Amino acid sequence: MKRVLKTAIIMFGLLAIAFPFSSTVEAANPIKPSQSRVTHTLKDMNGVSYKVYFAGVREKKGYGSYDHWPYAWAGVNEGDLVYEGNYTLYTHKVGTSHIKKSRFYFQDYTLNATRKMVHVYPSSVKGQPDILAAAETGSSNVEEAQWYYMKNGELTKIIDAAYTQRAKRISKNEFQVASYDNSDGTWYFHDLVFNPKNNTWEDYDVAPKNPSQVIKNWPKHWQ
Repeated sequence: MKRVLKTAIIMFGLLAIAFPFSSTVEAANPIKPSQSRVTHTLKDMNGVSYKVYFAGVREKKGYGSYDHWPYAWAGVNEGDLVYEGNYTLYTHKVGTSHIKKSRFYFQDYTLNATRKMVHVYPSSVKGQPDILAAAETGSSNVEEAQWYYMKNGELTKIIDAAYTQRAKRISKNEFQVASYDNSDGTWYFHDLVFNPKNNTWEDYDVAPKNPSQVIKNWPKHWQ
């Protein structure tokens, strides 16, 4: 009887240690995954996976309309699901319990969920990290986006980019974007070459022989 009682006391002690620790870890996290408005999985250049959460406060929600907010314009079509609020990016290494708050904050951000303004360019080859884009509509022919990737366990900003057509992959760590100029009716193309090891990039102007055909066949490489 004494041995059974002693065993029960030991087990109770172990549970008392384990459960408060688990609760403390959960309580220490800045958000719960369920609070994220947009969630993506990003892999770094070594294939390590991280959850990235786009979570907001002071949100409001509506559907694009010509009569009330969110009003239809270049950035919102009638019927689009739209949120507006103050958002922050958080990361969570898959297989761990800790959620880390990044320094990237978006005040009064309009999130058009229908257009997937927060999206990912998934890697297609080994050694190329996934890229996260947080975009906003600048005008009828311009989308402005901040690009991020995971580097040494930290969410890291790459560039501020602006274009009409979202990027397509053309090679390992190389992308192409296209921008339309309303003033002269011309498409302009740029190749972005990214070095994830030291977070540097280069921008090259390119001139396809048949721009209209290139645009017609433009692939969707974002999710």
